[in-house]
Amino acid sequence: VRSSREHLKDSQHRKQAIFCVVHGGTDVELRTNSLEYLTSLPWDGYAIGGSLGNGREELKNLLTWMMPLFNVDERRDKCRHLLGIADVDSIHHAVSSGVDTMDSSYPTKLARHGTLMTRDGLIRIKRGQHAKSFGMKIDVDCRCSTCTHYDRAYLCHLFKSNELVALRLASAHNLHFMNQLMSELRRDILHGKL
Repeated sequence: VRSSREHLKDSQHRKQAIFCVVHGGTDVELRTNSLEYLTSLPWDGYAIGGSLGNGREELKNLLTWMMPLFNVDERRDKCRHLLGIADVDSIHHAVSSGVDTMDSSYPTKLARHGTLMTRDGLIRIKRGQHAKSFGMKIDVDCRCSTCTHYDRAYLCHLFKSNELVALRLASAHNLHFMNQLMSELRRDILHGKL
């Protein structure tokens, strides 16, 4: 409580937004108490953090009952940020539930382990089936620098050879994929589809 007061002290001269983090795990009472107390203070926005459940279904359940609590009075006008989520299904559910922003290391973590994000699902590029995929892009519709210049066979070779450039190329692809996904979601929101 004391640190909250300190952070909120000089709010008119601050040059950055300060968000509180609503905790409480998947426990409805704990999370509701946290949300009610923290939203009574003059934060610039609200982050949803802590344990978000064991798997996508628990996260979806959590967001389903919790997000309407942010649509009361002046709460509805403040940004809602979800901490640490970035798989495609969870992003779609979070955005449709009213989450405004999110962050995660998921795309680069996947890339470091040789997993690439595509519209058709995840590709585990280290698998032998990709060793002879000459001329095959990671994702047919992708325009990232990795897909423009390299094919699946080459990326498979780089990962199998433990070449560090593999991590960079896979990360560039996954980050491009994520940026495209966010751009499409933003467009859907602006056109009233979400």
